[in-house]
Amino acid sequence: MAKYIIVIFCSILFAVNVVAQEDTLSLAECKQRALEHSQAIKSARANLQSAEINQKLSKRSSLPNLNLDAGYHYMADPKLMAIPGHPLPTIDGEISNIYSPPYTKELTYHNSYNATIGLSLPLYLGGKLNYARQITENVKNIAESNVELNKIGILLQTEQQYWTLVSLLEQKKVANKSVAFLKEVVTDVTNLYKNGIVTKNEILKAQVELNNVKLFLITINDNIGVLKMAINQNIGNEIETPLFITDSIIEINTLGNSLAFDPQSFENRHEIKILGQQEEINKTEQKIVRSDYFPQLVSYANYGVQNPDHLSNNESELTWNAGLALSIPVFHWGERKLKEQQATLKTETTGYTLDKTKELLTLEIKQAFFKLEEAYSKLNFTKEALVQSEGNLSLEKNKLKQEIVTTTDLLNAQMQWQKSYADFIAAKANVKIQEVLYKKAIGEL
Repeated sequence: MAKYIIVIFCSILFAVNVVAQEDTLSLAECKQRALEHSQAIKSARANLQSAEINQKLSKRSSLPNLNLDAGYHYMADPKLMAIPGHPLPTIDGEISNIYSPPYTKELTYHNSYNATIGLSLPLYLGGKLNYARQITENVKNIAESNVELNKIGILLQTEQQYWTLVSLLEQKKVANKSVAFLKEVVTDVTNLYKNGIVTKNEILKAQVELNNVKLFLITINDNIGVLKMAINQNIGNEIETPLFITDSIIEINTLGNSLAFDPQSFENRHEIKILGQQEEINKTEQKIVRSDYFPQLVSYANYGVQNPDHLSNNESELTWNAGLALSIPVFHWGERKLKEQQATLKTETTGYTLDKTKELLTLEIKQAFFKLEEAYSKLNFTKEALVQSEGNLSLEKNKLKQEIVTTTDLLNAQMQWQKSYADFIAAKANVKIQEVLYKKAIGEL
């Protein structure tokens, strides 16, 4: 008895664990998980952090720099120079009676060392430091836009996957309804055959159609499984993790009556913002090229000790020095003019690219607007067609029971109903996807 209790208890724990592992997610939760998991977004954020660090470094470039330099050198066998003895000359250049004894002079030392604390401060570099700060600001803005672009790509992909999965789940429901309906038809036709009203051929027709729908249901289940694996990968789950979503039917709340085309909507697009920032960078680089040929003034001060000391009269004495360094470009064979032309052409190229991108984005917005309007129109048509096919199917079923029509007529009506329903579901999914594409086009996703 105890063994059975243990087995039942373990089974309950296993069932609870399986249920806990199953994800039932809404669209918002799927998008949040996809954003958190995306490696592309993480990489873009890392680039943004790097750009922010560069911006901080550029702000520090105009501050004083303090450096400590030190060194030590030991020579085991220093070089010596022997000076022979000789009489010293007089003031008139004559040889005196005073004799200088021979001695040895060290040309190198056993111990050589130095230590210096240096302070440097750029005073004027033609505005280059300020321009560098402007560029790092632009680079940071570009990195921010890249993060947002990656987010938009992930959100777009997630919504497309989500609504495609919902449409497949809804298609599965329709296929199950068709299977149940056709089973009833097979039963009804079989009864009619037993009563001698129809031939066996009518039963075979119904069974063939039933098998076709079952095969279609298998295909839908396979597609659902593949799409769930793709969503799991996108949101950071294990591929085989059971996945459930809160939506099983696509609901369309509006019919697009509030749609309005705004050709200037591209101003919200991050592609335009990136190109605009790049154009500003190129303009700033033009200024840097000019600043390279302005006078450069840097101040410095050093305080240190060294042995041997060539700056002081006494060995190992602390000493200091300070000064200004000025550099003025004079003649470089027209180098400045050529570099300015090169920078100007680069800026113009970016401007042309920006103009072309605006034209393409305007076209993209217009196309997205038309496709969304078309999706709403198709939704209305398919909805009307579904209502008509449902009425026709109900009518044909009653006629078959009254022995007015053949099985073929009913099966045709059923096929038309299933196709109309499939078209209606596809139209709803297309509306959802086109809404997302339109929001992306106008920069509101």
